[in-house]
Amino acid sequence: MDGDAGAQAEKLYTEAVHETPPNRNKLDRLVDVLCDHPRLLYDSFFAKAHEAAGIAVDIWHGTGDMMSDDNLLILTPPALWGWTVMEETVCHAPPQELRETRYPQLAQQFLNLAEQTLAHPDTTPGPVVRRTIQALTRFWPEIINACISLKTQSPAWRQMYEAMLQRADSLMQLSENSDDPALQMHLAKFLETEATIFTAVPQPGGSSRSTLSLDHLPDSHAYISKAALATRGERARQQLLRLLPSSDHIRLCNTSFITATINSIVYLMNLRPQFCEQLLERLINWYVVTNSSEQTMTHLQSVVIGKTLSIALLQLYTRRYMGAYSEVLERALDALNGPEWVRWQEQQARERERRQRQQARQRSQARRQVPDEDPHSTRWVPAPEDGQDELAYQPAPGADAELGTMASQPSSDAAGQKRTAHADDDDDEEKQMLLLEESAKRVKLGEEAKMKKKSAASAEERRQIAVDTDQEMEAEMQVALQSELPFELPSMDEMTSDARQEHVVEAIRRVISGSECVRKFIEHKRVLHSVDAASGPRLQTLANGLSTNSKVLEDSMVMLVRLVTNCYVMFFEASRTEASPAHMDASSQWNEMQECVEGVLQSIVDAPRAQYGLAMILLYELWMSVVVTDPELARTPEKSDSEYTVLALYLRWCERIFDAIVASSMEMACQQVERAAAETADGAAVVPQQQPELDELLLEFIKDVPYLPLALLSKVEACLKSPSTAALGFVTLERAIEQRPPIFSAGLDILLTYSAHPDRATRVGCIRAVKKHYPNGASAQRISKMAGSSFKMGVERATKQSAEMEQKVAAILNQVDDVSMSDDVPMSDEAVEMRKTEAAEKKKADAFAMRKQGEQVIEAGLVVHMELLLALSTKNMDLLTIVFDAYKDAPLTVQISIRRIITPLVKSMVNTPAKITPVLTQFPVGAETLAQRMIFLLCADATRVPARELVQGVLGMCDKRNLDGNFMVFLVNGMDREEALKRLPSIVGILDGSDGPRMLVRESFARLTTSSLNRPSVLSPTQLLMGLHDEAVVSTGQKAVEAVGVYEAMAKPDGTRVFSTPVFDTALKLLAEQEHVSPLMLQTADAYYRRRGGPAGTVIKLLQKLIERKVWTMDDDMVQVFVQSFRTMLPGTLALVKTVPHDALKRMVEMDAQLATAVRGYVSKMSDSARKPYRWLLH
Repeated sequence: MDGDAGAQAEKLYTEAVHETPPNRNKLDRLVDVLCDHPRLLYDSFFAKAHEAAGIAVDIWHGTGDMMSDDNLLILTPPALWGWTVMEETVCHAPPQELRETRYPQLAQQFLNLAEQTLAHPDTTPGPVVRRTIQALTRFWPEIINACISLKTQSPAWRQMYEAMLQRADSLMQLSENSDDPALQMHLAKFLETEATIFTAVPQPGGSSRSTLSLDHLPDSHAYISKAALATRGERARQQLLRLLPSSDHIRLCNTSFITATINSIVYLMNLRPQFCEQLLERLINWYVVTNSSEQTMTHLQSVVIGKTLSIALLQLYTRRYMGAYSEVLERALDALNGPEWVRWQEQQARERERRQRQQARQRSQARRQVPDEDPHSTRWVPAPEDGQDELAYQPAPGADAELGTMASQPSSDAAGQKRTAHADDDDDEEKQMLLLEESAKRVKLGEEAKMKKKSAASAEERRQIAVDTDQEMEAEMQVALQSELPFELPSMDEMTSDARQEHVVEAIRRVISGSECVRKFIEHKRVLHSVDAASGPRLQTLANGLSTNSKVLEDSMVMLVRLVTNCYVMFFEASRTEASPAHMDASSQWNEMQECVEGVLQSIVDAPRAQYGLAMILLYELWMSVVVTDPELARTPEKSDSEYTVLALYLRWCERIFDAIVASSMEMACQQVERAAAETADGAAVVPQQQPELDELLLEFIKDVPYLPLALLSKVEACLKSPSTAALGFVTLERAIEQRPPIFSAGLDILLTYSAHPDRATRVGCIRAVKKHYPNGASAQRISKMAGSSFKMGVERATKQSAEMEQKVAAILNQVDDVSMSDDVPMSDEAVEMRKTEAAEKKKADAFAMRKQGEQVIEAGLVVHMELLLALSTKNMDLLTIVFDAYKDAPLTVQISIRRIITPLVKSMVNTPAKITPVLTQFPVGAETLAQRMIFLLCADATRVPARELVQGVLGMCDKRNLDGNFMVFLVNGMDREEALKRLPSIVGILDGSDGPRMLVRESFARLTTSSLNRPSVLSPTQLLMGLHDEAVVSTGQKAVEAVGVYEAMAKPDGTRVFSTPVFDTALKLLAEQEHVSPLMLQTADAYYRRRGGPAGTVIKLLQKLIERKVWTMDDDMVQVFVQSFRTMLPGTLALVKTVPHDALKRMVEMDAQLATAVRGYVSKMSDSARKPYRWLLH
């Protein structure tokens, strides 16, 4: 069987490693096969696993034959597989026959490779380092347990233990120094393991005895110190707490890392409850401090971490063995106040109440079955029959004494109270509490029965008083109404126009004269509204048929409005028929009606919030009259031109009511702002309060009114003009245009207008409302046009301001000051020069201040006009073409401001650069600096690999438009090796001897040689140095020399040089083997030797190699540089003189006098026989 498994394993291994990249699925299947047949691990596969991981580590650390880390994707899967196989081998009990022989050897190899991996965690891929930590974390308790249980004193096992102790020290040191969240997550698990196994269990013999602890270790072990391990456990526990990040370690403020650390701490409390109070206090203090600092955690992080902590502690709290620490956990959960804790308490309260009710029912049933013989017990009385007393039972004599006795006894915990240290309830105390509650219920029912009789009598008295008063008021109303003559309406066919008008006026007069009586009656009813509701509402009816309920006044108002509208219709028709102008002045017969109408309107305007319902009813009545009398006018109300139509009346009412509602809403909004400001000033608002809800009265009117003239909508602008009421304005408009489509266009115009408001809160609110309808809405084109026009207007204004600023700056600098006289006394030449210098410095300072102030004004104005366009650009990147077109013709000051303003938008595209790439690559001529700035912002984080879409787009743009290397500097870590080497001449080409280009090239080189997460570096240091000596780069001349100088001065984050001796040696060897050798190679060697004190032997060997290749037959430039290097390396190169042919040597000494002198001196010291061939040199 093992033979078949071995063949299968060999087949899987061969197939997996011969694929490019290696097949991870097959490697995983291979691990499963090996776990099922562990004997294979000890035979050959451990060696293969060790070799796969070891070769990768050697290459990544630069100690192998291959100096490049290009093959990371090829090396990483086998390395991870290797660590998995080694972990499975050493973390399982070996067969008996291998325990003292083969197993210790394999474990030692495992630990040695772990040491090599952890020695350079920065240059090793993160997954491999993390896998190593996991393996060591699992191996640590296994070897401790084995050393204890086997009771062996074998030197091999002792050596294993001591080696693992050293690896544990390395992990502890790495935990103290690393700021990588992914790495620290695995180190937290290691610390949790050490803190657990190196401490004692809280209760020996308990359930946790099964886990490894110090209790298993004898006090006197051959080579394991119990005290030393206890110290390690304490150190691990303290370090685990220190992993919680603070404002000094912002990079560790990663949600996944923090939650993992919290879970490790809570799990440690679960396994070792004796540390609960110590760990919990530190944990809660950290959360409170960190949660109060916005610099440490964002709001979302705070919510997620708080929820994680609350759930973890609640799970810990519910474990029975944590009872001794329940008070500590309760305080912590109360401090967090998470919803999970609140819901759990409510659930426990409901469960406790349910149990108490169930127990009470059981006791009640038991009492009914077994009568109580105690004379002082409660005597139950059957429920009375119909007509008997209302009380169902009475307390027996002695019940009061029983209550008094029991009230002095301590009561049990309330339902839902938190668990105490003693989780079990006191049965006697619970029984006493239930008896007390039952007795209290009996007393309460008796008192309620008495109060019910008394209240019934008083309610009957109030009801009788109300009936008597109503009858009196009704009689008064009847007398008042009967004092008027009966109103009889003759047939309409028999009435003339004048008679009809007289009857209408009479009807109106009757309604007005009766309104006071109606109002008094309603006020009287409001006074008596406290009559018991159980008696039911008593609706009265007046002689005129009006109801006296709460809406009688509204009913009369509706009747009045209907009469008024009829009068308007009649009056307008009569005026139009008789061709006479309409008048409603003081002498008119309609004056009384007009005053009545104005009184109704004024009552609504004075209290629009209280009279809102009435206002809507009356407006609908008016609009219904418009629809009935003139349907065509109702469909086109904007065309009305008469003053006395029903439509004109409606429009006037609607406008006045709308004005009143706007004023009321604005007043309420201002009061809220003032109240909030006062609370803040008094120190009451220590905790941030929730934003107060906005008044919706204005929105409700816009939605409810039957017809809203579009001109009225502009009155909402009054809200937008003040910061205190701006939110009321733009929120109302935002909702109104969605819920009332006819006003969409007018409301959108207002929002667009105020999207360029100077107040930022107003501007942002309007922009947010507009953005909801872009780009899919029907008005998308209009919104885009408005945004573009606003931006262009802002650029034009900024350009004008820039010109004015430059004129002012020039005027300051060109100002001529007469400094030759002081108080009309001539000054010395030295004093005059000093005065001139001071005046020039003052002018420069004034000009600088003027320029800075002007730039701030320009940028502030541009922000106002640009924010709408940038906000819409997040949904339609094509709008950025407007920015590019305006940018190319703008002055420098305006261009700088645009680059600063557009920064947040471009940064938001970091994760989705494909959206902005098409626009970026089509920038117009003159906007190069803006395009370069956008590329930099998209690639600012050097640890992230630029998106492939962005890299390909920019490179294609550079090829098509023949652009320089400034566009590629920050993209190089997104290229492959061939692309990077191809673009290297363009990047080197930007050097011009100044600091700016030199910094860009240095940044490019750093990105090329730095590995990213799960990705190797594009070029190794050696490959980059060789690339700088490529013919295409060398052809740039002095720029190539400068590029090598930049590269030579680069340093890693730890301070070590990138241009190291191994890199130098390897690169020179490979360059010397190339067919074409450039002079730059020797210049690089010479500079490295002179500036860094590099090894002379390497340079001399290079010169010897060139002599072998007959350097004197190469280009004159190459020969010239060779001679200079030959002279520089003196006297080490004198030994090479004998290898140079005489003709070539003669040419060399003729080219350099210093070299000639040195060579003559060297030849003169030779023996006669050796000196003989060089006589020509001496003479």
